[in-house]
Amino acid sequence: MFIEGPGWDVVATFGTVLEAEFAAATLQEAGIPARVHGAHLGIWGAGYQGPSMYGARVVVPHHRADDARTLIDDLFFDGDGAEA
Repeated sequence: MFIEGPGWDVVATFGTVLEAEFAAATLQEAGIPARVHGAHLGIWGAGYQGPSMYGARVVVPHHRADDARTLIDDLFFDGDGAEA
């Protein structure tokens, strides 16, 4: 089981697992290692894609956090910071 720890930063939190998995896959395609972490994994199993009352966090290695945040902002938000 993946556990957040030293060397990993949370770069985004989403309301659904599907959004978090999409963001993590996009980061991975860009060459940035990414994982989805949250309470949903322990409750429903790894295939669950629905909403999570605690949110689903996307974590990346610390040294890639700025690149990941920029990519996620470009993907999910418009220039005003509102969801795209």
